[in-house]
Amino acid sequence: MKRKLLVAAVLALAVIISQCAKETDEDAILDLIAADTIYFNTDTEGDSAAQEYSLGRDTTILWWRGPQTHSQPIIEINIVEDSAWVSWSRDNYGDLRIIRIDTLDDWTKPLSETAELRATFLRTGTEDDEYRGWELHTISLAYGESNPSSTVRIDSVRINSESYPDTLILDPLNTFFDVENLITFQPLESCTVTLYTDTPEGHAFLHTYILAWPYFVRDEFTHIADGVYQGVWAAQVVAVPRFAIFDLMPHSTLYTPDQPYDFNGWLLPYNIAN
Repeated sequence: MKRKLLVAAVLALAVIISQCAKETDEDAILDLIAADTIYFNTDTEGDSAAQEYSLGRDTTILWWRGPQTHSQPIIEINIVEDSAWVSWSRDNYGDLRIIRIDTLDDWTKPLSETAELRATFLRTGTEDDEYRGWELHTISLAYGESNPSSTVRIDSVRINSESYPDTLILDPLNTFFDVENLITFQPLESCTVTLYTDTPEGHAFLHTYILAWPYFVRDEFTHIADGVYQGVWAAQVVAVPRFAIFDLMPHSTLYTPDQPYDFNGWLLPYNIAN
């Protein structure tokens, strides 16, 4: 009798262990996110090499964002049958480095920012498939801002090119793109990008990738009037999904040593046609 009870207890324990060890749908989606190297890795570290910029003011400076560390991401997952909605965010920490060319004065500002994006996943297979059949379906723009607050804001972004004659984006975290059908430019396609902001006395930049050293470069937008900035971008050549970063900062962030790092950015996922 005791032997039968012992065997029953062992079997019950095995069942419990098996149930505890069994991967859930949430586990599978978390593993998918952890394995992703394109979308769920947003920061501003790779924005540019240190470059000289005449910013239309009375000085010329060099500035760049240094190496960054990151908090553990906060991930919220809501699963309904074979669909899942995901919110992902994390904090980035580093330094903003600035050198004033005319005096060779330099200063460093602590950088703290939060990046956030959203995504949807679909189960396209079975529970026996890799990641229990889940696949990334759509991705939003990513949204970044400085901590503990940001005083500048991008209100909307307009893209004009041959492939996209007039594309206006108003809400980055609620604008989704199918990952198999991102905004896709032709190689070296000329794109006019317009940022509508609440910051007439600021500086706006495009950070992008090119197939040559220094690989990550930035271009300054021209301030047209009343917080509207515009620039022309020649899309990259390599057909790899990436983010283009639209970066807005007040004048004080770059030019006033005792003023804090202040930033708002939108990151647009895009691809290049083969």
